[in-house]
Amino acid sequence: MRTKHLILILIGVIIATIVFIAFGPAGEPNDSFKHIVVQTHQQLKEFQENLRVGHERKKLELEPKYLLLLGYTSPLGNDDSHLSPHAAQHTIKPALDERTALEHDDGLAIAAPDLQQLEQQRNPRKRVTTPYSGIKSNFTIVTYVQEGQAASAILLAQNIAAKLPGEYLLIYDLGVSEEQLRSLNAYCNSSRCTVITYDLTEFPSFVNDQRTHAYRPIVIKDALRRARSVLFTENYMRIRGGYRELQTLQRRANVSGVLGWNTPTAVSSRTHPKMFDYFESDAENFIFLRMVDLDAVFFMDSTFVTDKIMLPWLKCSLTLECIDPIGAQSNGCKYNKKPLYRYSGCHGYDASAFNIVLGLTLRLDDSKYSLPSNSPENMFYKETLEQATKILENRRRNATETSDHPFTED
Repeated sequence: MRTKHLILILIGVIIATIVFIAFGPAGEPNDSFKHIVVQTHQQLKEFQENLRVGHERKKLELEPKYLLLLGYTSPLGNDDSHLSPHAAQHTIKPALDERTALEHDDGLAIAAPDLQQLEQQRNPRKRVTTPYSGIKSNFTIVTYVQEGQAASAILLAQNIAAKLPGEYLLIYDLGVSEEQLRSLNAYCNSSRCTVITYDLTEFPSFVNDQRTHAYRPIVIKDALRRARSVLFTENYMRIRGGYRELQTLQRRANVSGVLGWNTPTAVSSRTHPKMFDYFESDAENFIFLRMVDLDAVFFMDSTFVTDKIMLPWLKCSLTLECIDPIGAQSNGCKYNKKPLYRYSGCHGYDASAFNIVLGLTLRLDDSKYSLPSNSPENMFYKETLEQATKILENRRRNATETSDHPFTED
């Protein structure tokens, strides 16, 4: 409403200027015209400032119910975002786990299983809606699966079982069919592989949009409540190498809390200019900052990561105007524009917001939180859904040829 009034005032000033010039006194057109021009310029500046302030107010707001679902606040609405994830989880619900003892007034310790785990066992399709509050594992590999992607997730599970057999894998079901869920559970049936059906309907409807990927930070935040460190990976990614390479990367990730793989593309080239407004920044600050993709990223569970990286990233992802500015699109990239750091016309949505947060938090130094994609330390490669589907079908027919599968140590 305030913006509407400002626009009406501005239109009125412009009309008054034209009328005054056309019909004003002949003797003082110069001074009057200068005065009105100055006033108009001031009105324009105030209008722009009000729009900027409006954006700043918007970006800072996130409904308490979403903060609660993400594990940032207590049920009473007290903001616990300054607490460590371990401390914050106990303000929501006591940790109940088969390895956890609850102390009673009589001093006896009674072991109790985690209520979410028990419910999940009784009803494997039951959707998770509350933050996890059980015992954390040290390290977990995390991915998600949507309708039609089961083949990729199954082969990722097999790849991890072969390359990193001692590690846990969490697969977040974000809406697969009952048939695909049964297939997934048939392959992910060990103590080190778990399928979690996560309820995104509690969040704004646009969060489930595959174009924006606004659900990725939600999945990562939930996973960080379950493990002290996680490797988030898309289900089409595969691992080469083994524990030696993994441990090297984990040590690097411990330094800044986040470690990903950057590309030669500038953040300013893959980010709609309007998104920068929500972070009180400008595209010019990011013209030399390399874009980190979200195909595979390590995250450490720390207060710094929870508050300084995950929280602002989630706030943008849950604000439609921030994650998906008017005019943004995911295709039509034109990287041949000169200079190369100009906006390509192709927006990165959640990846763009992630890179802005990393850049501002870690002083625009991508070497602190990323390695080049062509680095010898990159232990990941991609396998398309078409390839995964073909491989799985061949295996089911017992007709798999070695050449069909790209697993390699090279």
